[in-house]
Amino acid sequence: MKPIAFLAVALLTAPASAETFSVTLGGKSLGQLNYSESGTTRRLTSTVDNTPLGVFNGTFAGTSTGSDNKSRFTGESRSSRKQRTVKVNIAQGRATAIDITPKDEQTELSEAARVPAGVTDPVRAMGQLFRAKGCPAPIQMYDGRRVVSMRSDAGTKTGNTLTCTLRYKVIAGPGHLSPLGISSAKMQLNYATSGDRQTLQEMKVSSGIFRLSLDRKD
Repeated sequence: MKPIAFLAVALLTAPASAETFSVTLGGKSLGQLNYSESGTTRRLTSTVDNTPLGVFNGTFAGTSTGSDNKSRFTGESRSSRKQRTVKVNIAQGRATAIDITPKDEQTELSEAARVPAGVTDPVRAMGQLFRAKGCPAPIQMYDGRRVVSMRSDAGTKTGNTLTCTLRYKVIAGPGHLSPLGISSAKMQLNYATSGDRQTLQEMKVSSGIFRLSLDRKD
């Protein structure tokens, strides 16, 4: 293999980046979240194993392959209460194929014809938060069951920290964490900046009495 070809293969197969965050609720550790990119594959995983009475303990593993124009998403959720596998194909911002098992986990938004245009899958949506330049551009996320709008303000800069306030709202389909049905939240994103480099350090999520924090683990 020629040196330039070997280099190209190495760049496509080696992890381009990885992020790990600890997850806490009211100062209590709940678990962690991981995001990584390698070539055309992006992965998002989370483990929550310390919720009160274990009610919301579980794991999530999401993979998105392809490009922003044409992607294939697979998400697997596992908990003591239920298990769910979601597969979604998106092309040019439109959902083209959806498969959810078990079938009783489907919603009215699990039909491609009902999904609005301009959506991206959950893994790529989180990637946009991690990779933002300035505050994140508007995002419409589709996870096979609901559509979520995420919109940020212009942000404020204090020293080397950029703070963006983002509104998270379910605009179609059911809320999260049945039977709670959480459909909206406020998110505060704190980025460390240095020259043209920007790194997400902390994400605070609040909805009602819930105050969740994700903090970068170095």
